[in-house]
Amino acid sequence: MSPAGSAAELARRLAELCPARGIDLAGAVPLDGPAPGAEHWRRWLDDDLHGDLEYLARTRDERADPRVRNPWAKSLLIFAQRYTDGWPAPDEAQDWMRGVSRYARGSDYHDVLLAAVKAVLRDLRETWPELEAHPAVDTGPYLERAWAVRAGLGFVGKNTCLIHETLGSGMFLAVAPTNLVLSDWTGAPHPLFEVAARGSLPREDTDRCGSCTRCLDACPTDAFIDARVLDAGRCLSTWTIEWQGRAPADERDRQGDHLFGCDVCQQVCPWNGKALRGAAGRPTPRDAYAPLQAHAEIDLAGLIGLDAEGFRERFRRTPLWRAHPEGLRRNALVVAANTGRVDLLDEVRRAASEDPDPEVRAVAAWAVNRLEEPA
Repeated sequence: MSPAGSAAELARRLAELCPARGIDLAGAVPLDGPAPGAEHWRRWLDDDLHGDLEYLARTRDERADPRVRNPWAKSLLIFAQRYTDGWPAPDEAQDWMRGVSRYARGSDYHDVLLAAVKAVLRDLRETWPELEAHPAVDTGPYLERAWAVRAGLGFVGKNTCLIHETLGSGMFLAVAPTNLVLSDWTGAPHPLFEVAARGSLPREDTDRCGSCTRCLDACPTDAFIDARVLDAGRCLSTWTIEWQGRAPADERDRQGDHLFGCDVCQQVCPWNGKALRGAAGRPTPRDAYAPLQAHAEIDLAGLIGLDAEGFRERFRRTPLWRAHPEGLRRNALVVAANTGRVDLLDEVRRAASEDPDPEVRAVAAWAVNRLEEPA
């Protein structure tokens, strides 16, 4: 039998539990139909804008409607946790870390946020002992941002990121299908819990980005087809992470100094420029996203020669794990060439002749030619 609870009661419990777990926003929606924007999602796939990420196409129906995979689910809980307070400048990271997206400089958010959400769900069972919930942080087929908007956690900006008017867009999202029946849910202009209020909201049909196109104009690879329409196959995050350093050969120069991911469309966003810097009682989990000391102990030359064992020892349980050792070496070679690191020519030449991966050798050969070009 599914437990039932009011949105007000759930909000009270979330307000009690989320702060101690480092969760900044939480909301809930009834699962009474497909995700908002499901048709937009399907068109995006049909237009082949998913950058050959076949796992997205394989789960198109599950992502459009969580009930496909979870027929027992009655509601969806959505959580958000900040990893940065806007994008303060200048970037304080050193050497190669400046080319790593802020979310990936510390511990793996999958572990940090999932542990926090599991703890909240465990405590919610004190109120609803029959609560069943299956939390996921990027590992389940859900359109998290669409559900977050419906739950009142923010709006989707022209850069396709979820933006909270006070906290900005530097947030991770988690969702949990549950069997909890929301007895009085009537809509959610605001989250059930938030560490800082969104403020006064405009009419539902108002574009919160207004006429601003800074994110679209600043994209290094022109990845935006239109506002809120991203061609993943042209996104630096796809090139450096999902494709593991396999940027199109004739466009490697557009990768610049981006080693892992890209924050440009968030760096230039005015909402992040005025995002709240900290909040009263901010708990310790955010410390997990600070740059790891171990990262400061290796330089770009070390990354170019990093073997599988060294990669495992250094980057296990961090987001950079997703790039694989060969991908990180390919990215490091592109960055070295694009930033004119002639001081690394010996390391680059060595990679071109000795690296065990043929794709790494090919990128290294390109980097040698680039670095040897007359000034």
